[in-house]
Amino acid sequence: MIAYVIGDSDMVVGFRLVGVEGVEASSIEEARNALQKALGRSDIGIIIISEAFFNDSSMQSEVDKIRQERVTPLIVELPASKGPSSKMQLSEIISKILGIKI
Repeated sequence: MIAYVIGDSDMVVGFRLVGVEGVEASSIEEARNALQKALGRSDIGIIIISEAFFNDSSMQSEVDKIRQERVTPLIVELPASKGPSSKMQLSEIISKILGIKI
């Protein structure tokens, strides 16, 4: 199983540098279409969605429905590479996971 990212250009490029496939989206509709295409693939185990798209209520509803109906893939949100975040910064998340300060 592989990971797949849906986000802005910087986020997608960053994940591609570590070998994670993804698609750049510039609107909620593009992100929704990318999510549907990713769900059609059997090799994807985790879908990472930019918080910028996930904050849209229709996207949250769609993801909640998917989570109720399917075991895989795991769908998670990460802070966007730009702009304010209501959540923990990406560097803080990585530091907690790895147990090191970056």
